[in-house]
Amino acid sequence: MENIFFDIKQLKHCGKNVIIGKTVRIRKPEMVTIDDNTIIDDYTYISGEVILGKYVHIGPSCSLQASGSRIIIRDFAGISAGSRIFASSSDYLSCSLEYPTIPEKDKFGGFSEEVILDSFSLIGANSVILPGCIVPMGFAVGTHARLTKFIDMKEWSYYDSKRKKLILRTGKEDVIKIAKSLTGIDYL
Repeated sequence: MENIFFDIKQLKHCGKNVIIGKTVRIRKPEMVTIDDNTIIDDYTYISGEVILGKYVHIGPSCSLQASGSRIIIRDFAGISAGSRIFASSSDYLSCSLEYPTIPEKDKFGGFSEEVILDSFSLIGANSVILPGCIVPMGFAVGTHARLTKFIDMKEWSYYDSKRKKLILRTGKEDVIKIAKSLTGIDYL
């Protein structure tokens, strides 16, 4: 099925068995890398340098905005519907002009920091991930979460954003075993 907003051949890299919804919008597809067996659902918007690993799933109506930095989502990560990932932002306290409408020579303010979601991370629906956030392997968060680089995240844990508490996740051995059988990669 062809995409109505861009030519898939323009992507920097597109692996095998990739499914991109017909209404996915990728601004500057030449900056986007998508590895094997990844699915991007309809109504998702991607802008800037974005790197998606193997077996990644981006749910419908998500937004990945790398702007002046980049977003890396590693193997087997899942982003649920309506979630937003930002690698750049205004700081809102200081006045600035860093918008895409401003000529490069006149831009100032704001900040950009790489966002990384490590393998097996899982982001609940309608969550927001802000610049500089490094999500560790196997980390999960439920719906409507707001993740920043200041939250103490641990591998293979679940962050209860309501109680601001980390809970150890179970079953990682089975997940890693199946992932290795699919990719040949040892994720330990």
